[in-house]
Amino acid sequence: MCIFEKLRPVVDILYKVIENQRLDIEKLQKQTEQQTTEIRKLEAQLQQQQIQIGGIQSQNQNQNNEIASIRKQITTPEEKINKVRSAMHWLSK
Repeated sequence: MCIFEKLRPVVDILYKVIENQRLDIEKLQKQTEQQTTEIRKLEAQLQQQQIQIGGIQSQNQNQNNEIASIRKQITTPEEKINKVRSAMHWLSK
């Protein structure tokens, strides 16, 4: 029996191992591609949500400014009313 005949079973086993590893690598490459696609999709969604959040924050700031302006408009007449009441109270003594 020559050395090749003795090594043939080992070579066959190694070939099968290598073939299985090749198939595993292909499977992992497909998974990686799918995950990359999913990541890109999620990144696009995140970017869209960040844009929406920016718009909402701007609207909130505008509303806060309007509220502050209205409060100031209310406070000024209240101060005048309080001064008049105080003067009336002082005069009625």
